[in-house]
Amino acid sequence: MTSLTPQRIDEVTAWIDQDPDETTRAELSAQLCAAKDGDPDAIDRIEAQFSGPLTFGTAGLRAALGPGPARMNRVVVQRAAAGFAAWLHANGHTNGSVVVGFDARHNSDVFARD
Repeated sequence: MTSLTPQRIDEVTAWIDQDPDETTRAELSAQLCAAKDGDPDAIDRIEAQFSGPLTFGTAGLRAALGPGPARMNRVVVQRAAAGFAAWLHANGHTNGSVVVGFDARHNSDVFARD
């Protein structure tokens, strides 16, 4: 791909605006600037990071850490948690408790706190 579409630029900009993580926000902002300047590597990285949402597998959500819906990051985890909470509520599970844990993987503790 030789450039980002206006729709992709809007999608990336919206992601940057909602990302609470300074590191991934700065990383994606730099990639977007480089992509707008025609950097083919930056364009390819953005296209890969926005290639689609992560889906739950047998081990839950798994992907490389980084910005965008196809990577593991705070926005993806927050959206997944909100979706799970909405499903519980919609299916009448409103009086129980939910336990959120974490392990030794990178950012697991940050994701759990979010």
